[in-house]
Amino acid sequence: MSIFSSLTLCVMLGCAFLILNVLDGHSTYLVLKPHHYGREKNPVARWVFRKLGVPRGIIVFKTMLIAILIPAISYYAAWDVLTINITLLVADLLFLLVVLHNYRVYRRMCRY
Repeated sequence: MSIFSSLTLCVMLGCAFLILNVLDGHSTYLVLKPHHYGREKNPVARWVFRKLGVPRGIIVFKTMLIAILIPAISYYAAWDVLTINITLLVADLLFLLVVLHNYRVYRRMCRY
């Protein structure tokens, strides 16, 4: 059995996904506060933030994302844990890059 077929890895990658989403929310808040919506590159998220404001928009957007993805991941992990693990690994790496980018942007903003 491959490590990528492990349910334990799935849980670990899922926890990393949740933590990275929290960090993404925090770093997004730092970059967008109070009303710098144009800095958001995701057009759907930008629209939500404009409608609801930054903190509330982040909470609503992340809650909806997690509420949809966690059941979907759980369902598909029961059938094909290998594919879910690969998908979560890619998602975690992408979110890690986004989070690191957001914190870099915030540090640059603080210098000026």
